[in-house]
Amino acid sequence: MRIDTRLLHSWLAIMCLYLACVSNSLASVDICQEPTAGSHLSIAYQKHEKSSFERGLGETRQENYEFDLQFDLNNKWAIGAGHRYTILDVDGLGLQTNGHLHTFFTPLHRLSQAEGKRLRFSIAPALSASSNVMKDPGEYSADALQLLVALVWSRQVSAQVGMRYGICGDYRFGNYRIYPLVSVDWQLHPDWKIELGFPVSQLSYRISVNLVSSLRVAPDGNEWYVSDKSLQKKSKLVYEAYALVWAFDWRGHERLSFTASVGIQFDNRYEFTLLDDSRDTVSGESVTRIGTAFVWHF
Repeated sequence: MRIDTRLLHSWLAIMCLYLACVSNSLASVDICQEPTAGSHLSIAYQKHEKSSFERGLGETRQENYEFDLQFDLNNKWAIGAGHRYTILDVDGLGLQTNGHLHTFFTPLHRLSQAEGKRLRFSIAPALSASSNVMKDPGEYSADALQLLVALVWSRQVSAQVGMRYGICGDYRFGNYRIYPLVSVDWQLHPDWKIELGFPVSQLSYRISVNLVSSLRVAPDGNEWYVSDKSLQKKSKLVYEAYALVWAFDWRGHERLSFTASVGIQFDNRYEFTLLDDSRDTVSGESVTRIGTAFVWHF
């Protein structure tokens, strides 16, 4: 793939804009689902309403920033880099961490297909920790390292029906878990498509050539290696939830697309260590979330 000087300058400009606006960046890292086709750069943001903890323990506000860069190499290999940044602002409880949580990852996808069948192997080493750990490489440890993997087979059963099945390992359920992927994709009408399966299900409707609406439900969680300000106390922070999201994707230009979404984050559960070294697990109420994303295709 040839990258000219203008393309490189444009990429650098977008990166600078991203770093200036986001400065530190998270939500789930997902390599279990099929990667977006083609080379692209995407930036996304989600904001959650205030959520109260059970037992009147306090409340939290959450913001997620996402960055993804992918290069498609002849439809056989795809490589990239990503950054997830979550701001977990907690009132009423003294957490051991400052609530600024990062995951950096470098996905690699190997794709092979023949006669209506496709095999994908994906792997993504990741570093997941709070900002006070991230800024000091001397604090990195095996506890901050993650290895995300997926092995997925796809085949076309008929002109309207496709199947995907495989095995994935990641932190989207909070703690690390290896789980099966099963999905049936049904193009029941030229404008309607149902993807029914585990862990993700989605209903899509093509409103026009450039506009698609979708309703999606999926788990959303992660685990981070965190530390207090003095870097003396260290622990794990685990978050798990499910997200039901209604989104509109608009391909306004050949190289640029925009997404706006609204949804509900539910079954929220947090596991963390407090300043007094006690370990606690609390649930939070369901909250509304809104989001937006820009994707540049090149």
